[in-house]
Amino acid sequence: MSRPRESPYKKFRFQNLILEDEEEHHIRAVMYADEIEQYADKLRLFDTYLISITRVKVSSTSYGKLIHKFYWVLDKETVIQHAKPSDELEKPLPPPTKLNVTTFHCIAHMTVDSTAEIGRGNNRCREITIGDN
Repeated sequence: MSRPRESPYKKFRFQNLILEDEEEHHIRAVMYADEIEQYADKLRLFDTYLISITRVKVSSTSYGKLIHKFYWVLDKETVIQHAKPSDELEKPLPPPTKLNVTTFHCIAHMTVDSTAEIGRGNNRCREITIGDN
């Protein structure tokens, strides 16, 4: 984290941050004026956070070579939640369900009582996955 500083013409205050995810990818984030104080007590070095609802902007090339193609703007709408470290193993995902596969050339010949029909009866289909060999 850098210190808060003023823009070259003293129009506004800002603070740059470099954030890192669990795969060690970096992205630059910036906070302006009121948000610096708003997040000062919340953000600590080397802690883990879940950050959502942030604006993403394209970095300007007018100030030299780009380090990051995009950057985040942390503002009043941004939600920052502290992620508590966990030493527990995550529960494995359930095994995939068996799919009824129908080839594309058979769709035109399907009958009303076919097992591959979509959305019949009380069990409404919520998701359809279409694939091709």
